[in-house]
Amino acid sequence: MNSRYKRIKNIIIWSIVIILLGLFIYKQFIQKEPVFITIQKEVVLEETLFAEVSATGTINPIELVEVGTQVSGIISEVMVDFNDLVKEGQTLARMDKRILNSSLLESKSNLIKAEVTLKQAKRDLDRSTGLFKDGYIAEIELEKAQYDFDNAEATYAIAKLQRDKNAVNLGYTNIVSPIDGIVISKNIDVGQTIAASFTTPVLFSIANDLKHMKIEASVDEADIGMVKAGQKVIFTVDAFPTDVFEGVVEQIQLEPTVVQNVVTYNVIVFIQNPELKLMPGMTAILIIRTEEKPNSIAVPNSALSFYPNEVEMKDLARKKYKVVGLNQPEKSTIWVINNQSIIEREVKVNFTNGIQSAISGEINPGDTVVTNINITIGEKKTGSFFSGRNEEEE
Repeated sequence: MNSRYKRIKNIIIWSIVIILLGLFIYKQFIQKEPVFITIQKEVVLEETLFAEVSATGTINPIELVEVGTQVSGIISEVMVDFNDLVKEGQTLARMDKRILNSSLLESKSNLIKAEVTLKQAKRDLDRSTGLFKDGYIAEIELEKAQYDFDNAEATYAIAKLQRDKNAVNLGYTNIVSPIDGIVISKNIDVGQTIAASFTTPVLFSIANDLKHMKIEASVDEADIGMVKAGQKVIFTVDAFPTDVFEGVVEQIQLEPTVVQNVVTYNVIVFIQNPELKLMPGMTAILIIRTEEKPNSIAVPNSALSFYPNEVEMKDLARKKYKVVGLNQPEKSTIWVINNQSIIEREVKVNFTNGIQSAISGEINPGDTVVTNINITIGEKKTGSFFSGRNEEEE
Protein backbone atom coordinates (compact mmCIF):
# COMPACT_ATOMS: atom_id res chain seq x y z
CA MET A 1 0.00 0.00 0.00
CA ASN A 2 2.82 2.34 0.95
CA SER A 3 4.75 1.58 -2.24
CA ARG A 4 1.63 2.28 -4.31
CA TYR A 5 1.14 5.65 -2.53
CA LYS A 6 4.77 6.58 -3.13
CA ARG A 7 4.48 5.66 -6.81
CA ILE A 8 1.42 7.89 -7.27
CA LYS A 9 3.14 10.73 -5.40
CA ASN A 10 6.23 10.48 -7.64
CA ILE A 11 4.04 10.47 -10.76
CA ILE A 12 2.31 13.67 -9.61
CA ILE A 13 5.57 15.40 -8.75
CA TRP A 14 7.20 14.51 -12.04
CA SER A 15 4.11 15.55 -13.95
CA ILE A 16 4.23 18.98 -12.35
CA VAL A 17 7.93 19.28 -13.12
CA ILE A 18 7.37 18.30 -16.76
CA ILE A 19 4.49 20.80 -17.12
CA LEU A 20 6.55 23.64 -15.62
CA LEU A 21 9.53 22.73 -17.80
CA GLY A 22 7.28 22.70 -20.87
CA LEU A 23 5.86 26.11 -20.02
CA PHE A 24 9.37 27.50 -19.54
CA ILE A 25 10.57 26.11 -22.89
CA TYR A 26 7.45 27.46 -24.64
CA LYS A 27 7.86 30.92 -23.26
CA GLN A 28 11.59 31.13 -23.88
CA PHE A 29 11.99 29.45 -27.24
CA ILE A 30 8.63 28.92 -28.94
CA GLN A 31 6.24 31.76 -28.11
CA LYS A 32 7.01 34.93 -30.17
CA GLU A 33 6.98 38.31 -28.52
CA PRO A 34 4.13 40.54 -29.71
CA VAL A 35 5.01 43.42 -31.98
CA PHE A 36 3.55 46.83 -31.12
CA ILE A 37 3.63 49.35 -33.98
CA THR A 38 2.99 53.08 -33.63
CA ILE A 39 2.83 54.96 -36.93
CA GLN A 40 3.15 58.73 -36.68
CA LYS A 41 1.26 60.47 -39.47
CA GLU A 42 0.56 63.95 -40.78
CA VAL A 43 -2.17 65.11 -43.15
CA VAL A 44 -0.87 67.06 -46.13
CA LEU A 45 -2.29 70.60 -46.28
CA GLU A 46 -2.15 73.45 -48.75
CA GLU A 47 -0.92 76.56 -46.94
CA THR A 48 1.41 79.54 -47.08
CA LEU A 49 4.92 78.83 -45.84
CA PHE A 50 7.32 81.42 -44.50
CA ALA A 51 11.06 81.49 -43.96
CA GLU A 52 11.54 83.29 -40.67
CA VAL A 53 14.24 84.96 -38.60
CA SER A 54 13.80 85.26 -34.83
CA ALA A 55 15.03 88.25 -32.84
CA THR A 56 14.41 90.28 -29.71
CA GLY A 57 14.17 94.03 -29.40
CA THR A 58 13.00 97.00 -27.38
CA ILE A 59 9.99 99.16 -28.18
CA ASN A 60 10.76 102.88 -28.33
CA PRO A 61 9.13 106.04 -29.68
CA ILE A 62 10.14 106.95 -33.22
CA GLU A 63 11.35 110.32 -31.95
CA LEU A 64 12.38 110.86 -28.34
CA VAL A 65 13.70 114.27 -27.27
CA GLU A 66 15.47 114.85 -23.97
CA VAL A 67 14.77 118.40 -22.79
CA GLY A 68 17.43 120.07 -20.64
CA THR A 69 18.70 123.52 -19.76
CA GLN A 70 21.94 125.40 -20.39
CA VAL A 71 21.76 127.53 -17.24
CA SER A 72 21.95 126.71 -13.55
CA GLY A 73 19.35 127.76 -11.05
CA ILE A 74 16.36 126.80 -8.90
CA ILE A 75 13.14 125.41 -10.39
CA SER A 76 10.35 127.81 -9.44
CA GLU A 77 7.44 126.23 -11.33
CA VAL A 78 6.68 122.93 -13.12
CA MET A 79 3.81 123.16 -15.59
CA VAL A 80 3.43 119.53 -16.78
CA ASP A 81 3.46 116.00 -15.42
CA PHE A 82 3.87 112.44 -16.70
CA ASN A 83 1.73 111.51 -19.75
CA ASP A 84 0.71 115.11 -20.43
CA LEU A 85 0.28 116.04 -24.10
CA VAL A 86 2.33 119.10 -25.04
CA LYS A 87 2.74 121.32 -28.10
CA GLU A 88 5.89 122.69 -29.67
CA GLY A 89 6.94 125.87 -27.83
CA GLN A 90 4.77 125.12 -24.79
CA THR A 91 6.37 126.06 -21.45
CA LEU A 92 7.15 122.96 -19.39
CA ALA A 93 8.83 124.60 -16.38
CA ARG A 94 10.31 127.88 -15.19
CA MET A 95 13.47 128.65 -13.26
CA ASP A 96 14.08 131.46 -10.76
CA LYS A 97 14.95 134.50 -12.92
CA ARG A 98 16.19 136.93 -10.28
CA ILE A 99 19.90 136.25 -10.52
CA LEU A 100 19.91 136.10 -14.33
CA ASN A 101 17.72 139.19 -14.53
CA SER A 102 20.22 141.08 -12.34
CA SER A 103 23.04 139.90 -14.57
CA LEU A 104 21.16 141.21 -17.60
CA LEU A 105 20.59 144.63 -15.97
CA GLU A 106 24.26 144.81 -15.01
CA SER A 107 25.37 143.99 -18.55
CA LYS A 108 23.01 146.64 -19.94
CA SER A 109 24.57 149.24 -17.61
CA ASN A 110 28.05 148.15 -18.66
CA LEU A 111 27.00 148.49 -22.29
CA ILE A 112 25.78 152.06 -21.72
CA LYS A 113 29.02 152.91 -19.93
CA ALA A 114 31.08 151.43 -22.75
CA GLU A 115 29.02 153.38 -25.30
CA VAL A 116 29.71 156.66 -23.47
CA THR A 117 33.42 155.85 -23.32
CA LEU A 118 33.45 154.99 -27.02
CA LYS A 119 31.78 158.29 -27.98
CA GLN A 120 34.26 160.24 -25.87
CA ALA A 121 37.18 158.37 -27.42
CA LYS A 122 35.81 159.15 -30.89
CA ARG A 123 35.62 162.87 -30.12
CA ASP A 124 39.17 162.84 -28.72
CA LEU A 125 40.44 161.05 -31.82
CA ASP A 126 38.74 163.51 -34.17
CA ARG A 127 40.15 166.48 -32.24
CA SER A 128 43.66 165.00 -32.14
CA THR A 129 43.52 164.33 -35.86
CA GLY A 130 42.72 167.97 -36.60
CA LEU A 131 45.40 169.29 -34.25
CA PHE A 132 47.99 166.94 -35.77
CA LYS A 133 47.18 168.20 -39.28
CA ASP A 134 47.66 171.78 -38.10
CA GLY A 135 50.93 170.85 -36.40
CA TYR A 136 49.86 171.61 -32.86
CA ILE A 137 50.51 168.11 -31.41
CA ALA A 138 53.07 165.42 -31.93
CA GLU A 139 52.35 162.14 -33.75
CA ILE A 140 52.64 160.17 -30.52
CA GLU A 141 49.65 161.99 -29.07
CA LEU A 142 47.62 161.12 -32.17
CA GLU A 143 48.63 157.46 -31.79
CA LYS A 144 47.54 157.51 -28.12
CA ALA A 145 44.13 158.93 -29.11
CA GLN A 146 43.79 156.23 -31.75
CA TYR A 147 44.73 153.54 -29.15
CA ASP A 148 42.10 154.84 -26.69
CA PHE A 149 39.44 154.78 -29.41
CA ASP A 150 40.28 151.21 -30.49
CA ASN A 151 40.26 150.03 -26.87
CA ALA A 152 36.89 151.73 -26.21
CA GLU A 153 35.44 150.17 -29.36
CA ALA A 154 36.54 146.66 -28.27
CA THR A 155 35.17 147.23 -24.77
CA TYR A 156 31.85 148.29 -26.26
CA ALA A 157 31.71 145.15 -28.45
CA ILE A 158 32.44 142.90 -25.44
CA ALA A 159 29.78 144.64 -23.36
CA LYS A 160 27.24 144.19 -26.14
CA LEU A 161 28.05 140.48 -26.45
CA GLN A 162 27.72 140.05 -22.70
CA ARG A 163 24.35 141.80 -22.79
CA ASP A 164 23.13 139.52 -25.57
CA LYS A 165 24.42 136.41 -23.75
CA ASN A 166 22.64 137.33 -20.53
CA ALA A 167 19.45 138.00 -22.47
CA VAL A 168 19.64 134.55 -24.04
CA ASN A 169 20.38 132.91 -20.66
CA LEU A 170 17.39 134.68 -19.18
CA GLY A 171 15.27 133.18 -21.95
CA TYR A 172 16.55 129.71 -21.00
CA THR A 173 14.78 130.01 -17.66
CA ASN A 174 11.58 129.21 -19.56
CA ILE A 175 11.95 125.50 -20.44
CA VAL A 176 9.81 124.78 -23.51
CA SER A 177 8.92 121.70 -25.55
CA PRO A 178 10.80 121.43 -28.86
CA ILE A 179 8.15 119.12 -30.43
CA ASP A 180 4.53 118.07 -30.22
CA GLY A 181 4.31 114.95 -28.11
CA ILE A 182 3.72 113.35 -24.74
CA VAL A 183 5.79 113.64 -21.55
CA ILE A 184 7.12 110.19 -20.67
CA SER A 185 9.75 111.31 -18.14
CA LYS A 186 9.90 114.16 -15.59
CA ASN A 187 13.05 114.46 -13.51
CA ILE A 188 12.52 117.76 -11.63
CA ASP A 189 10.34 119.24 -8.89
CA VAL A 190 9.74 122.74 -7.60
CA GLY A 191 12.65 123.98 -5.48
CA GLN A 192 15.18 121.64 -7.04
CA THR A 193 18.56 123.17 -7.89
CA ILE A 194 19.80 122.47 -11.40
CA ALA A 195 23.55 122.59 -12.04
CA ALA A 196 24.41 122.89 -15.72
CA SER A 197 28.09 123.66 -15.28
CA PHE A 198 29.59 120.56 -16.92
CA THR A 199 26.76 118.53 -18.47
CA THR A 200 23.24 119.43 -19.52
CA PRO A 201 20.80 117.79 -17.09
CA VAL A 202 17.79 115.96 -18.58
CA LEU A 203 14.63 117.52 -17.16
CA PHE A 204 11.97 115.94 -19.40
CA SER A 205 11.77 113.22 -22.05
CA ILE A 206 9.14 113.81 -24.71
CA ALA A 207 7.98 111.25 -27.27
CA ASN A 208 6.49 112.62 -30.44
CA ASP A 209 3.61 110.13 -30.91
CA LEU A 210 3.08 106.81 -29.13
CA LYS A 211 0.56 105.68 -31.76
CA HIS A 212 3.49 105.23 -34.13
CA MET A 213 6.51 103.53 -32.57
CA LYS A 214 9.55 101.48 -33.49
CA ILE A 215 11.36 98.36 -32.34
CA GLU A 216 15.14 98.36 -32.18
CA ALA A 217 15.85 94.66 -32.71
CA SER A 218 19.13 92.73 -32.56
CA VAL A 219 19.56 90.22 -35.40
CA ASP A 220 22.36 87.67 -35.43
CA GLU A 221 25.00 88.00 -38.14
CA ALA A 222 24.07 84.55 -39.50
CA ASP A 223 20.53 85.77 -40.26
CA ILE A 224 21.04 89.43 -41.20
CA GLY A 225 21.63 88.59 -44.87
CA MET A 226 18.01 87.42 -45.21
CA VAL A 227 16.51 90.58 -43.69
CA LYS A 228 15.40 93.33 -46.08
CA ALA A 229 13.48 96.60 -45.72
CA GLY A 230 9.75 96.16 -46.26
CA GLN A 231 9.52 92.63 -44.82
CA LYS A 232 6.60 91.84 -42.54
CA VAL A 233 7.24 91.33 -38.82
CA ILE A 234 5.02 89.74 -36.18
CA PHE A 235 5.84 90.05 -32.50
CA THR A 236 4.56 89.55 -28.97
CA VAL A 237 5.22 91.20 -25.63
CA ASP A 238 5.02 89.72 -22.15
CA ALA A 239 2.35 92.20 -21.08
CA PHE A 240 -0.11 90.81 -23.66
CA PRO A 241 0.98 87.19 -24.27
CA THR A 242 -2.13 86.27 -26.30
CA ASP A 243 -1.94 89.29 -28.63
CA VAL A 244 0.07 89.21 -31.85
CA PHE A 245 1.23 92.56 -33.21
CA GLU A 246 2.56 93.42 -36.66
CA GLY A 247 5.21 95.72 -38.06
CA VAL A 248 7.43 96.36 -41.09
CA VAL A 249 11.22 96.38 -41.36
CA GLU A 250 12.25 100.00 -41.97
CA GLN A 251 16.05 99.98 -41.74
CA ILE A 252 19.04 97.68 -41.31
CA GLN A 253 21.84 99.57 -39.57
CA LEU A 254 25.34 98.72 -40.80
CA GLU A 255 27.20 99.30 -37.54
CA PRO A 256 27.72 95.96 -35.75
CA THR A 257 27.36 95.33 -32.04
CA VAL A 258 29.89 92.88 -30.59
CA VAL A 259 29.28 91.36 -27.15
CA GLN A 260 31.53 88.45 -26.08
CA ASN A 261 32.44 87.74 -29.72
CA VAL A 262 28.75 87.58 -30.71
CA VAL A 263 28.02 89.95 -33.60
CA THR A 264 24.54 91.40 -34.06
CA TYR A 265 23.05 94.19 -36.15
CA ASN A 266 20.30 96.65 -35.26
CA VAL A 267 17.14 96.37 -37.32
CA ILE A 268 14.53 99.13 -37.02
CA VAL A 269 10.91 97.97 -37.27
CA PHE A 270 8.06 100.49 -37.53
CA ILE A 271 4.87 99.49 -35.71
CA GLN A 272 1.39 100.92 -35.21
CA ASN A 273 0.00 101.34 -31.69
CA PRO A 274 -3.52 102.77 -32.13
CA GLU A 275 -4.79 101.42 -28.79
CA LEU A 276 -1.66 102.59 -26.93
CA LYS A 277 -1.16 99.10 -25.50
CA LEU A 278 2.55 99.10 -26.24
CA MET A 279 4.76 101.20 -23.99
CA PRO A 280 8.33 102.45 -24.37
CA GLY A 281 10.87 100.00 -22.99
CA MET A 282 8.82 96.82 -23.50
CA THR A 283 10.73 93.78 -24.76
CA ALA A 284 9.41 92.37 -28.03
CA ILE A 285 9.92 88.82 -29.33
CA LEU A 286 10.00 89.15 -33.12
CA ILE A 287 9.64 86.87 -36.09
CA ILE A 288 10.75 88.49 -39.35
CA ARG A 289 9.21 86.79 -42.37
CA THR A 290 12.04 86.89 -44.88
CA GLU A 291 10.50 84.76 -47.66
CA GLU A 292 7.01 83.58 -48.55
CA LYS A 293 5.63 80.63 -50.55
CA PRO A 294 1.85 81.03 -50.89
CA ASN A 295 -0.57 78.18 -51.71
CA SER A 296 1.98 75.40 -51.29
CA ILE A 297 1.51 71.72 -50.55
CA ALA A 298 3.26 71.55 -47.18
CA VAL A 299 4.67 68.55 -45.37
CA PRO A 300 6.80 68.41 -42.21
CA ASN A 301 10.49 67.89 -42.86
CA SER A 302 10.35 64.70 -40.82
CA ALA A 303 8.24 63.17 -43.60
CA LEU A 304 11.04 63.84 -46.10
CA SER A 305 13.70 62.33 -43.85
CA PHE A 306 11.68 59.20 -42.97
CA TYR A 307 12.74 55.94 -44.62
CA PRO A 308 11.87 52.52 -43.12
CA ASN A 309 14.67 50.05 -42.65
CA GLU A 310 14.52 46.32 -43.43
CA VAL A 311 13.48 45.30 -39.92
CA GLU A 312 10.64 47.82 -39.91
CA MET A 313 9.47 46.59 -43.32
CA LYS A 314 9.40 42.98 -42.07
CA ASP A 315 7.47 43.94 -38.95
CA LEU A 316 5.02 45.94 -41.04
CA ALA A 317 4.57 42.96 -43.32
CA ARG A 318 3.81 40.77 -40.28
CA LYS A 319 1.00 43.21 -39.47
CA LYS A 320 -0.43 42.84 -42.98
CA TYR A 321 0.83 46.21 -44.25
CA LYS A 322 1.64 46.47 -47.95
CA VAL A 323 4.89 48.45 -48.23
CA VAL A 324 5.92 49.58 -51.73
CA GLY A 325 9.26 51.38 -52.14
CA LEU A 326 10.93 53.03 -55.13
CA ASN A 327 14.46 51.95 -54.22
CA GLN A 328 15.80 55.40 -55.14
CA PRO A 329 17.56 56.59 -51.98
CA GLU A 330 19.13 59.57 -53.79
CA LYS A 331 15.70 61.03 -54.60
CA SER A 332 13.47 63.16 -52.37
CA THR A 333 10.54 60.95 -51.41
CA ILE A 334 7.69 60.67 -48.97
CA TRP A 335 5.69 57.65 -47.79
CA VAL A 336 1.93 57.93 -48.20
CA ILE A 337 -0.25 55.71 -46.00
CA ASN A 338 -3.76 54.67 -46.99
CA ASN A 339 -5.41 52.02 -44.83
CA GLN A 340 -2.92 49.11 -44.86
CA SER A 341 -0.83 50.41 -47.76
CA ILE A 342 2.35 52.47 -47.34
CA ILE A 343 3.66 53.65 -50.70
CA GLU A 344 6.81 55.67 -51.45
CA ARG A 345 6.37 58.58 -53.86
CA GLU A 346 8.94 60.85 -55.47
CA VAL A 347 8.53 64.59 -54.83
CA LYS A 348 10.38 67.83 -55.51
CA VAL A 349 11.25 70.14 -52.65
CA ASN A 350 10.59 73.75 -53.75
CA PHE A 351 11.08 75.58 -50.45
CA THR A 352 11.80 74.88 -46.80
CA ASN A 353 11.75 76.97 -43.64
CA GLY A 354 13.52 74.35 -41.54
CA ILE A 355 10.29 72.91 -40.14
CA GLN A 356 8.04 72.43 -43.15
CA SER A 357 8.71 72.12 -46.86
CA ALA A 358 6.73 73.06 -49.95
CA ILE A 359 6.72 70.11 -52.33
CA SER A 360 5.29 69.07 -55.68
CA GLY A 361 4.84 65.68 -57.31
CA GLU A 362 2.51 62.72 -56.78
CA ILE A 363 0.91 64.20 -53.71
CA ASN A 364 -2.39 65.98 -53.05
CA PRO A 365 -3.85 67.95 -50.15
CA GLY A 366 -5.59 65.53 -47.80
CA ASP A 367 -3.11 62.68 -48.31
CA THR A 368 -1.58 61.24 -45.16
CA VAL A 369 2.20 60.87 -44.94
CA VAL A 370 4.31 58.88 -42.49
CA THR A 371 6.74 60.89 -40.35
CA ASN A 372 8.04 58.09 -38.11
CA ILE A 373 7.45 54.51 -37.04
CA ASN A 374 8.00 53.20 -33.50
CA ILE A 375 8.16 49.42 -33.21
CA THR A 376 8.26 47.75 -29.79
CA ILE A 377 8.90 44.02 -29.42
CA GLY A 378 7.17 42.63 -26.34
CA GLU A 379 6.20 44.53 -23.26
CA LYS A 380 7.40 44.59 -19.67
CA LYS A 381 4.83 43.00 -17.37
CA THR A 382 4.25 42.67 -13.68
CA GLY A 383 2.48 39.70 -12.12
CA SER A 384 2.86 35.95 -12.01
CA PHE A 385 4.61 33.71 -14.48
CA PHE A 386 1.25 32.83 -15.99
CA SER A 387 0.13 36.40 -16.66
CA GLY A 388 -1.50 36.87 -20.05
CA ARG A 389 0.00 39.07 -22.82
CA ASN A 390 -1.48 42.26 -24.27
CA GLU A 391 -3.04 42.23 -27.67
CA GLU A 392 -1.34 43.81 -30.65
CA GLU A 393 -1.51 47.61 -30.63
CA GLU A 394 -1.01 50.03 -33.49
